[in-house]
Amino acid sequence: MFINKILPQGSKRREIVKKIYVKYFQKYSEEERIYLKWIKNNEPDNKQLEEQKNIEFKIKPKISIIVPVYNTPENFFKELVESLQKQTYSNWELCLADGSPEPIKYMQEYPKIDKRIKYKVIGENKGISGNSNEALTLVTGDFIGLLDHDDLLPPFSLYEVVKAINEKPEAEFIYSDEDKLETLKGPRYGVFFKPDFSPYTLNSANYICHFSIFKKELMDKLGGFRSEYDGSQDFDIVARATELTQNVVHIPKVLYHWRAHKNSTAQNSDSKPYAFEVGKKVIKDHIKRKLDTYVEVTDGLTPGSYEIKYKVKGNPKVSIIVDGTKIQIEKIIEKVKISTYSNYEIIAISDTEIEGLKTIKPTGNTFVDYNEAVTQAEGQYFMIVDENLIKIDKPSYIEDLVGVCQDEDVGIVGTKLYNKKETIEHCGIVIGMNGMGDFLYKGAPKDIGTYMQRLLIIHNVSCVYVKYAMIDKELFMKINKFTNDFTGLAVSIDTCLKILDLHKQVVINPIISICVEKISQVEKVDEEKLQEKWKNQYKNGDIYFSPNLSKSNTGLSLNI
Repeated sequence: MFINKILPQGSKRREIVKKIYVKYFQKYSEEERIYLKWIKNNEPDNKQLEEQKNIEFKIKPKISIIVPVYNTPENFFKELVESLQKQTYSNWELCLADGSPEPIKYMQEYPKIDKRIKYKVIGENKGISGNSNEALTLVTGDFIGLLDHDDLLPPFSLYEVVKAINEKPEAEFIYSDEDKLETLKGPRYGVFFKPDFSPYTLNSANYICHFSIFKKELMDKLGGFRSEYDGSQDFDIVARATELTQNVVHIPKVLYHWRAHKNSTAQNSDSKPYAFEVGKKVIKDHIKRKLDTYVEVTDGLTPGSYEIKYKVKGNPKVSIIVDGTKIQIEKIIEKVKISTYSNYEIIAISDTEIEGLKTIKPTGNTFVDYNEAVTQAEGQYFMIVDENLIKIDKPSYIEDLVGVCQDEDVGIVGTKLYNKKETIEHCGIVIGMNGMGDFLYKGAPKDIGTYMQRLLIIHNVSCVYVKYAMIDKELFMKINKFTNDFTGLAVSIDTCLKILDLHKQVVINPIISICVEKISQVEKVDEEKLQEKWKNQYKNGDIYFSPNLSKSNTGLSLNI
């Protein structure tokens, strides 16, 4: 072709022309085009928006949107108000508290035009929390939504909130998915599809963020915002809200547009570096109140994510169950003995008696043998380690896992497993991925930054691989141990679903990484039987994995 002659493949000229084309002539990047397709397929069109206006809800709450303002640019504010006036649900009010040095003249005109808009001059700048609390004094609604002075709501946002309230009248705290934009006519990008409420994920990062809606009675109990947490005051109030209610509802739709500009953290995380330091205090205080334990909090890979070490309370005994030949077991023992935690026992499953160890004769059924070993275990917690172990990276692995497993709401804590090529074997299992379930990020480099930093922060999942995980023995006995109905990976999925069925949490701690030989892949033999046993869970989907994300591959892509 002529183009290939004047711009040969791999030439510098071709690269320069390509860059010029992308910058000046290509309107959208590939990522933006994919998201545009998702928007077209999943968000209401004009006809559907008109239909929403005619919907008669049984419950018709007034939604109070509070906005603290300070020298707000007029164009930003005008677009914010217009985004509210275009809502297909009209029972709302906008509560503005102005902490600017001088009252904002243009803003004073809005209440005269739209009676739903309330404007209060504070007379001083009380900071983000103080100004927000002043806005709360204007509230007359049933629910309170938090909105920044430069951000926007899509026209169906409040409709979806009220729809969720009608479906779940007990809802006290509601949040949604979000994305970013720079201008109204520019592309939307940076979409953030969130899991349903995930306590340990929230401990590691304020993934909830926008759009947060509080029932008025809950906000009254919270007492508003606290100035000592300015910069992360939204993180603080979200954390405290989850301490006071279990009626948390996630709407898996993009109901908030976060405007990105040079002074916003949406575009520049360095614009408010102090906020991430305050975030550490939010986490420490939240976990101390909720779990009565202390944690060490250090910065994660990206600003706003945190690496957390949960302190062990007391000195509980841990049982490490190992199986294999005598030689294999001796090698395993040398590797597990790097532990800095001393109160543990080792139980061997072996044909040969091993001196100094409690030894169990194998029956030929691996999980039957594990059940017997757990029955004889003296530990409050146990961990299964097999002959695939190559090395454990951190000597603190026992206390780091027990520190989380001690939470009475947690039943099992999994670990990140990688192979000799330093690619992921396991960092959580997604229910229904590629059929029965599959390992998220399988084959990815073990320490890369990913969506929500799933390979690097402690977070909730539906399932983990039961080997190399810390398991609460008492809870394990309550779920009737490992099943004999399934084999291989199906046992892990079944075990974790039984734990979730008791309203306990499954958590993964990828800070603990363990090198293993390649672990077994997903077997199809048990798929139909497993899905029949847990048909409601498969029908409803994995609560810790957004329905807007594809389950057809183990990397993450949009479910167009």
